[in-house]
Amino acid sequence: MKTLFKAAGLSTVLAAAALIAPAAQAQTLIVDVDQIYKDSTAAKSGQQQIEAKYGNQLRGLQSSLEAAVKDWNTQVEAAQKLAKPNTPLPAATQQSLEKARDTLQQAQARFEDGRREVNTVGQYVQLQILDKLIPIAEQIRKDRKAQAVMPRGSVLAFDPAQDITATALQQLNATVTTVSITLPQQQQGQGTAAPTQTPAPANKQPQSR
Repeated sequence: MKTLFKAAGLSTVLAAAALIAPAAQAQTLIVDVDQIYKDSTAAKSGQQQIEAKYGNQLRGLQSSLEAAVKDWNTQVEAAQKLAKPNTPLPAATQQSLEKARDTLQQAQARFEDGRREVNTVGQYVQLQILDKLIPIAEQIRKDRKAQAVMPRGSVLAFDPAQDITATALQQLNATVTTVSITLPQQQQGQGTAAPTQTPAPANKQPQSR
């Protein structure tokens, strides 16, 4: 009788193990999306197009901003030397300060507008790449009978054998080699809304970065 119970107990354990095993064997694959955004042929195409269209423009805006910061600091230092308690600054000095401040605010606004547009275009490039990457990752998941595919940045640790980045990158490069840097609303002829200009605080001395 004891032998019968033991046999029955062993059968139950084996049956439970058989149910648990498939779940334990299910894989979670990993793909380094950031690497694909950087190293894929499509990403490099986007980077080259962005540099060709915006590179010189953005560097010029940055130079103008740095010059405006320098002029502002010069005017502030000159005003500080003339400042006296309970005495207004000379009219010419006040005018120079106001002019330097206005120039600085305009330079800041133009630079931020340019940088914001470049960032938006960069995000659009990544969106196009991701749109092509998702079905590739799904097909790899099916082929390997895995449970899911996770981005590398969402996990703390993983088995390198489950990293499909190289495979996904190879397949992506065979699928798409170029992207557009023309935003959809620009393609429709609607243009982009002008960003709101944010002036620098009046009482704080800007510093060049």
